Amino acid sequence: MKYFSITLSQENLNNLLIAYQDFIVDNNIEHALFKAVHRNVEIIAYKTGTVLLKGPDVSDEIVLIKEGLGLKDYEAIGSDEVGTGDVFGPIVVCSALVTLDDISFLESLNIRDSKKMSDREIIKLGPILAERLSHSLMILHPAKYNEVSKRPGFNLNKIKALLHNKAILKTSMKYELPVPVILDKFCSENNYFNYLRDEEIVYRDINFHERAENVHYSVAAAAIIARYAYIVALVKYRRELGITIPKGAGPKVDEVLEQIITSHGINTLKQYAKLNYKNVTRLLDRV
Repeated sequence: MKYFSITLSQENLNNLLIAYQDFIVDNNIEHALFKAVHRNVEIIAYKTGTVLLKGPDVSDEIVLIKEGLGLKDYEAIGSDEVGTGDVFGPIVVCSALVTLDDISFLESLNIRDSKKMSDREIIKLGPILAERLSHSLMILHPAKYNEVSKRPGFNLNKIKALLHNKAILKTSMKYELPVPVILDKFCSENNYFNYLRDEEIVYRDINFHERAENVHYSVAAAAIIARYAYIVALVKYRRELGITIPKGAGPKVDEVLEQIITSHGINTLKQYAKLNYKNVTRLLDRV
């Protein structure tokens, strides 16, 4: 069984409903607009715009949907980051190039929003994408982050802008043809370029999109590679500390922070955690 998902605009979702009206079957799926079966492929369209295809071979149905809706594939560089909402671990930015030759390959892997994928899926797909796609990784480990974040004006968004700019510049130099660059939007366009005002070289031809992983495969692929690199870092930390390192900023993070300080001291914590995050500052105020 193969799976594929795509996110459509409301207009295209309504057009898809019309296209499949003769193939609609009973639907008791929560939040689904319709369910259809066509040529042994099950098509489930959700009201959110997500369309899921399931079947022995979904490739022909993907082509049919794209042609019917007038969706044209195009090459692009996508850039995304992970680790900014996590107390432990690095901030990882990846920019990835997806050419026309890569798109059917990515579709066969059901590349999608990394936030909807398990760690097991990321660990499986991350190395495959890293080997296939031209990409650039920027990894800012906690020790360096803690140093940089103390500089005047270096807030989290400025740090992200600097990392994205470097990654995009490196990836763009790996491909001779000009292609669109898509960035998952984390601040306004004006603020983004203001953060980069002191940089000698700034890549300026950028398309800013919220939920950009639904705009182009390049962003989704970049996010998966970045998340894979982040997971690898946490595995390394676990081996070094003998403690499983949690993601996020929840209660489990507080427990592990205290455990590291008790067992290894604050200087060791600097190598693994972002010290200006609230979980850490709350703890250090009590120490």
